[in-house]
Amino acid sequence: MGPLIATDIMLLIFSIYIGIFFRQFHSGYPEMKVGFHLWEVCYNQDTWEYGNKFAGNLSIILGILFFGIIYPICLYLKLERSYMTGLIIILTILFLLLLFLIVKIRMRKKFNLKDK
Repeated sequence: MGPLIATDIMLLIFSIYIGIFFRQFHSGYPEMKVGFHLWEVCYNQDTWEYGNKFAGNLSIILGILFFGIIYPICLYLKLERSYMTGLIIILTILFLLLLFLIVKIRMRKKFNLKDK
């Protein structure tokens, strides 16, 4: 179980790091070299600032939820190693999908953005 615990801790740290990075270290609006790049976030300066901060907060929350709470509970229940490996893969994919989808939906609702 050691490698699974190490993987879980690394994913938790990575999700928190990404969250802090999006919140604090994104580029300014006109250049937009570094940050969370969805067209909804890149739409204008207001969406750029709000979207990066929201994506950062969401990354931290999802990381703590998936890799700080759900996975350790499953480790405590002593499920089989093969199930735990599959679970960490599913949680990682779910983390990425939810991060993109929730930010996309939130940006569209808050700033009334629509596809043309």
